[in-house]
Amino acid sequence: MRHPLHVALSVPVGSGGPATTARHRKPRRPSPVRAALAALASVPPARRLAAGLGAASVLAASVLTVAVDPAAPVAPDRVPARQTSTFAQLSGD
Repeated sequence: MRHPLHVALSVPVGSGGPATTARHRKPRRPSPVRAALAALASVPPARRLAAGLGAASVLAASVLTVAVDPAAPVAPDRVPARQTSTFAQLSGD
């Protein structure tokens, strides 16, 4: 008795043609670009927009940090800040 989903196929035996060689080929791997585009297409548009705006804001902040100089130099009468302890200190009272 055959399986209910069994389908008989006619395959030429030993002909050496494309029917026998195609069975042994490696499947083609998708290119990384196509894989990235497929992954991007599965993300909802609102999330893509949010991710794009987030990336744009990080890029803009980086560019502004590099390009913009402070308005004025540090006052010459100020001493540089000392390093302080991160622990609470007891007062001398």
